[in-house]
Amino acid sequence: MKKFLSLMMAALMMAVCLTACGSDASSTASQATSTGSGTAASEAQPDNYLDKEPLRVATITAQMGVYLQYALDNGLFEDAGINVEMFLFDGAVAINEAVGAGELDGCIGGLGSVYALSSNQLVLLSELDSVNADGIVVRNDSDILTAKGEIEGKPDMYGSAETLRGKSFICQVGQAQQFYVSKYISQFGLTENDISFVNMEVASSYQAFVAGEGDAISTKMPYIYDLVNDNDCTIVADVKDATDIEIKDPVMFTPEAIENRREEVKIFLKVIHGVVDEMQADPELRKTAITDFYTAVGKDTQPEYLDYELEQNTLIDTKRMAEDDYCVGDGFYAVGEFYVSTGTIPEADLPNILANIDTSLVSEALGFEVKAFEG
Repeated sequence: MKKFLSLMMAALMMAVCLTACGSDASSTASQATSTGSGTAASEAQPDNYLDKEPLRVATITAQMGVYLQYALDNGLFEDAGINVEMFLFDGAVAINEAVGAGELDGCIGGLGSVYALSSNQLVLLSELDSVNADGIVVRNDSDILTAKGEIEGKPDMYGSAETLRGKSFICQVGQAQQFYVSKYISQFGLTENDISFVNMEVASSYQAFVAGEGDAISTKMPYIYDLVNDNDCTIVADVKDATDIEIKDPVMFTPEAIENRREEVKIFLKVIHGVVDEMQADPELRKTAITDFYTAVGKDTQPEYLDYELEQNTLIDTKRMAEDDYCVGDGFYAVGEFYVSTGTIPEADLPNILANIDTSLVSEALGFEVKAFEG
């Protein structure tokens, strides 16, 4: 019951926090606070950070928000000796605005957080999961489906230079969906000059594509599932095939929070990675947690949606992070390079992305070296 009430309160307070966190009308925010003075937490953390103001951490109403909500609902931050206040948003753009206004200490965000990384407003500390449920979709009568496996090592990816040239892609320009398309067509020797974009936000792009607009759509869950299962469509390229990189959801904090509250940030990282490990070990716990979270924020919880999303989006547990070939930030740098090519991020700011990848805190928190991408 406590968990249910916490989730419902988070959903009810989303609109209230919007005023405090920015003017983006498309964003929503909610807050839930972990407070208290538990004896166990004080003994575990002699400096007693429970007496300090909470760390203000934002996340998005998607998979990456589940870990933070679960930790709050179960008192894990309080048990570890820190206070955390959660703010929920619909996307990374609104989070960037709140960070710029000085209203947040950190976030568990998405690819859009690369802007704050390149402008020195956030530092990338760690990553929690890998996203592969997004993709590029066409209708089943598209000639793009007549070519398959033309790129070595990608037998399931459709398309060719001939079938893609001149096609129109519906997506949100300037966001991850455009990045997917650009990287996808580049494998066939094409550039954005060889295709056209129809710029729409994600929900509207889905409706337009179902109505017959565009030749292809770059989209995400749950729209991609609906298109394939209910609208006679086929995924021509998932995120990994389209981009050749692993898209990962990051943990980021402001330079000020890292400098002034380093030990609290380290505790936060230890707790949140503990949640990921727990969910990796117990898939049913993960499914229950994401069902509860999506219910609270008004997202679809049909079992087939969740099964598909959980299958496609994999967790990055501490075992994976300790592997020799794992590093934090490689995907973000690739996205940064793309945004530089489109003029969205100034070229002079690209080095800031590498400079703002710092794995020292998560390495200290977890007790082993976590590598950072170095370019």
